[in-house]
Amino acid sequence: MKKSESDDCFVAGTAEELLDALKLKADYILITKYYKREFLDKTELPLPEMGFFSGTRMAASAGGSPVFLFLNWLEKNDKQQRKIDSKVQKYMLKEHGEDLLLYLRQLTY
Repeated sequence: MKKSESDDCFVAGTAEELLDALKLKADYILITKYYKREFLDKTELPLPEMGFFSGTRMAASAGGSPVFLFLNWLEKNDKQQRKIDSKVQKYMLKEHGEDLLLYLRQLTY
């Protein structure tokens, strides 16, 4: 994981780097085009895109977190991916050229 030139954004090119940035609760995380496909394929949450939420995502943010955590625990994903899925709930997703930009939802208020 490395900081970009603006020092505001962490750049993640692997699952380990993404998890490190999520643990630090970085305001902005740029997922490189090289890791983008793997991230989208493995992440089982319906991610918010372009400023709106899907029903499952909204339910999780409106008090459904214990239910999500229980379902996440039951899934067969590896431990690292479960941690990513759990922590990425706090972020919004936006296309940024060929990359993806994750930014904390609280920054939109």
